[in-house]
Amino acid sequence: MFNTEMNFSTFLYILIFVLLVIIVAIQLTLYWKREDRKFYLKFIGFIVSGLIYNYVEGLLPDKSLGVNIMSQNIFAWIVGVGIAFHYFTFIKKEYNLKFIKEFSLSTIAIFTLLTLIILFILPYTVTGSLSYSRICFLTFILSLLSLALILVAKQQIKKMKKQKNIIFKIHDTIGLLSFLALISLPLTILIFGDNQFIEQTFFSLGFFIVSVDYFLYPFRKKEIKKSIPFEKLSVRETEILMMLLDNPNLKYSELSKILNISEKTLSTHLSNIYKKIEIRNKKEIQEMSKMYKETLIT
Repeated sequence: MFNTEMNFSTFLYILIFVLLVIIVAIQLTLYWKREDRKFYLKFIGFIVSGLIYNYVEGLLPDKSLGVNIMSQNIFAWIVGVGIAFHYFTFIKKEYNLKFIKEFSLSTIAIFTLLTLIILFILPYTVTGSLSYSRICFLTFILSLLSLALILVAKQQIKKMKKQKNIIFKIHDTIGLLSFLALISLPLTILIFGDNQFIEQTFFSLGFFIVSVDYFLYPFRKKEIKKSIPFEKLSVRETEILMMLLDNPNLKYSELSKILNISEKTLSTHLSNIYKKIEIRNKKEIQEMSKMYKETLIT
């Protein structure tokens, strides 16, 4: 299309991504003074990465560019893996996905980069075989993602069963579907090779599914606010709870000093708060804070 290697389907996806970027950019401008602008900033970065992925993978490799095909392929794969990693970090944080052992994102990034160099770039430059290098790298990555899928599916299904609200059920379902879309990337390339239509369609579908969740965010936000029964709390109890949600790692001794009350009085307030909002300990406050922090302040 347009005298390039790009398929019509990829061009269509690019147009959808551009439209999403415009919509989110407008909303970001309108909501810039709100605390949850961070959510819109993260999402616009997520969509831009999907746009870049489709653009680069749709154009390269192209013999008419005057650059050798190996260099183009290596560049395209570096971009593709970088986008896939950004996708992974977004859905991991957004849907609170957990694995066997928590590694920092920087550690995962370094591991992914080394794996790309050792299992793809080096074999490709030595053998000149894209097919062989692709199989080495993607088989290893797909194995790791498949193991992770077992854990992700288990935790997301468990969340779905616990949720009574349809908005949260959809959120947890999309978390699982988005991870499946990530797995589709190495899987479709291994099975179908350089089939641009299949590869771009399945991975782009993950971005579009998460976009549905984005448009449900205002409704989820309302439900989140409703889930904390502030109306049951006194003014002082509400103040204490808000401070804990804003800074869940604050020690009770520090909180009592800030509030200018004794630790005994604070303990009484906390006991009443825990009873009224049906939680048991500070750990649950920390979990609640992680989920609600960006949505409680408008």
